[in-house]
Amino acid sequence: MDMNRIFPPTTDRHPDRFLQCQEAMAGAFTDVALQAVKAGWNPEEVASALVELADHMMLGMIANRDLTEDLSVLRRR
Repeated sequence: MDMNRIFPPTTDRHPDRFLQCQEAMAGAFTDVALQAVKAGWNPEEVASALVELADHMMLGMIANRDLTEDLSVLRRR
């Protein structure tokens, strides 16, 4: 079995969809972290960097969503 393969969700309405997403990504996530440690980064640096990257990704998605909404309002004028 390929630990890095990320499987699609089983349904859009599963009550544990968020947990299923985490489980689907766990192998690839762990692989990235282990590669970084193997390259010489310490585990705390790796964990902190992964948290920051996830945070920046979320902030970028929020900014893009807000920009899309603002542009939509401007186009209606």
